Amino acid sequence: MKLAVILLVAQLVLNTAAEQAYEVSNEQLESFEGESETLVFFDNLKTIGRERAINGSFSFAGDMDNDDFKVSVELYSSPQGDGDFKRMVFDVPQTSICECFKKFYVQFVQPSVNDGETTNFPLVDDNTCPIPQGEFYIKNVQFKTEDWPEQVPRGVVKAIITFFTGDKNVGGLIVLVKIEDRQS
Repeated sequence: MKLAVILLVAQLVLNTAAEQAYEVSNEQLESFEGESETLVFFDNLKTIGRERAINGSFSFAGDMDNDDFKVSVELYSSPQGDGDFKRMVFDVPQTSICECFKKFYVQFVQPSVNDGETTNFPLVDDNTCPIPQGEFYIKNVQFKTEDWPEQVPRGVVKAIITFFTGDKNVGGLIVLVKIEDRQS
């Protein structure tokens, strides 16, 4: 009897730990062009359906290595979801592209995709560099948040992801997600 109770409590704790206290829904994706040239293209990505899944394709015009390419991420929050965004302190300054993908793509995006099923973008690991040239698809992707921080602001969060070569912006993507407390 005691063993059954211990197993039941352990299962409840494990199940609760794996589920975040919040839900994330994709609200909007908006690509933008670079200053003088565009080398990253996200203009074919969209959110679709009631589920707000991400679908479409994106492309990189050439291989992107740490010597020539960097990525920055600016984060903004609108707690009321009314478009009144305030800059957050959790920005990612210009970081070498491969390092950025290894740290942030792996934590925030990669758990939500399956190679060959929901994307053809290669699995990112410690040996990934350069980020390869090509056109890649994303199909019916909703973010899995198990590896996201426990404390995230509620409301709408906007991430502006900008790619650079030298000091020039070569395009990027604006992602808006709605974060709400999970309904019991």
